[in-house]
This record gives sequence, structure tokens and C-alpha cells, in this order.
Amino acid sequence: METSGIFFVQLKNNFGLKPKNKDLFQRAFTHRSMNLKDDSGNQINFERLEFLGDSFLNTLITEHLFEYFPSAREGELSNLRAKIVSRDQLNQIGKKMGLIEMAELGLNKKNFGEDIHGNLLESLIGAIFIDKGYNKGKSYVMEKIITPFVDMDTLDQLVLSYKSVVIEWSQKNRVDLKFKTKKDQGLDPDVNYCCIILLNNKTFVKGREISKKKAEEKAAKRAYMALKIKATS
Repeated sequence: METSGIFFVQLKNNFGLKPKNKDLFQRAFTHRSMNLKDDSGNQINFERLEFLGDSFLNTLITEHLFEYFPSAREGELSNLRAKIVSRDQLNQIGKKMGLIEMAELGLNKKNFGEDIHGNLLESLIGAIFIDKGYNKGKSYVMEKIITPFVDMDTLDQLVLSYKSVVIEWSQKNRVDLKFKTKKDQGLDPDVNYCCIILLNNKTFVKGREISKKKAEEKAAKRAYMALKIKATS
């Protein structure tokens, strides 16, 4: 990546970026599994840039929502921001941008979960902030990352937690709903949990995932779709 120049050609062609600090953007795409260190013994990876990008993105989204929805109350703005910067949303954006194709990984891409896409997105945003400054960085992130992938006018239709929505639905409709989640020893070694949702003590849907939380959310999403529930928040 450092000697071929292909990385920077991709940055320009894919994202229209011509960085002043090339080392910074290389770091933004370097995973800790590469086990790289600088001359001082400090690790070279994107984790610090990811932290910075997360904070910068939250600030930009807060400012944008404040201006875009002048009549929205504090709670409504907080809910909208949470939907934009949710892990699932950032993972989807990073995946659509194809960031992992440019990443330096010490392991096979198949060994990484979905969060790698959102992590790379945040680290890229952190690098953009340092390289371009606040105003130019804000313009780039909003025009090239947020606007193409986030529809502000349909944010209220996005579901932040399918599990919460399904539970709320069951309470309003007085339906006995239960989540039963346990470790799963299936054929796929990377899928470790299985969640079964019971409606009135009958199996309704199932979801298998790498963690208990993700298995429950997957099952809840299936229940949400099957029950044709309409999100209210």
C-alpha cells in the first residue's frame, strides 16, 4: 500500500480525496491485527482516529439536525441522531462505500464481523477532520457520506431497536411474548447464539448470530416484519 500508490489512487477515484497527510490516511485503514509499530514503539492502527471520528460525526449530526428540524424538541433530536450514528447504520454506510476493500488487515476479511465497516468509516472521518479542518471536513462528510446514504425525511421510519418495538407491541396488544436465547453449537463456528421468540408459548421466529444481543435483534426484526408492526419512533 505504501509503495504502490494504488491506495491513494483509490482514495481519489472512490472518494475524491487528495490528502495532505498521507500517513494519516494509511493509518485510518490499518487494523491492529497488522501488529505495526512506529519508531517509538507506538502501535499503528485506526483506533485513535476511530475515537476522533465518532466524536466529530456526532457533533456534525447534532448541528445538522438542529438546523434541519427547527421545530423538533430535544428528545426528538436525540432520537434522530441516535438513528443516524447507530452502529447498524454506520456499518451499512461503511459497507456500501467499500471501505474494507482498502483496509490493511492481518486476518482474512471473513474473520471480521459487521462492525469493521463502521469502525473504518469513523476512522476515515477522523482522518478527514485532521487533514481538512472543521469546516472543510464538515462539508465533505455531509456532502459525500451523510447525504448520499441517509434520508433525513424518512428517519422517523428507521427502527433503532427491533426488540424494544416488538416488546412494546406485545404489551399494547396484551400478547404473551418471550425471548429465549441460548448458546448454539451449530455447523457455523462463528454463530454462537440462537434466539427463539415465543408468542403465546408457541415458537414464532428464530435468529442465530455471533452474540446474544445480535441474535435477539435478528429474531426481533423477523418478528417485526412478520407481524407487520409500524414503528412509532
